[in-house]
Amino acid sequence: MAIKYKIIERGTPGVAGGGTKKYYASTTAREKIDLKQLSERLAAISTVTEIDTIAVLQGLVHLLPEYLCRGNSISLGDFGTFTTHIRSEGKDTPKAVNATSIKGVNVAFRPSVEFKKRMKAVKFKKHSS
Repeated sequence: MAIKYKIIERGTPGVAGGGTKKYYASTTAREKIDLKQLSERLAAISTVTEIDTIAVLQGLVHLLPEYLCRGNSISLGDFGTFTTHIRSEGKDTPKAVNATSIKGVNVAFRPSVEFKKRMKAVKFKKHSS
């Protein structure tokens, strides 16, 4: 399998009119794999039924946000780790920083060494337009 890419033209960020334009490879639209498709495939390559797989994945959908909102990071072994990072406004003094300075939270996924190793095997294929 290969990740399909297309060629796009981009200007220089922050330069009026785009500045010098260059060409870059960019992934094409991806087909979504939903929970059912994922659970069917997991069931096919394991001894767990599709229904059990769906139940576990649905459980993760409920538990991951709960633990992340408590300030935990979540390690899923050879899969990777989920953590949270907050976005806040910059203030002039430490005393000026408080909860209202926080503008949002991002969830980050850091793949494990094993996961990264498997991704290094990726191949690329130019998408024919």
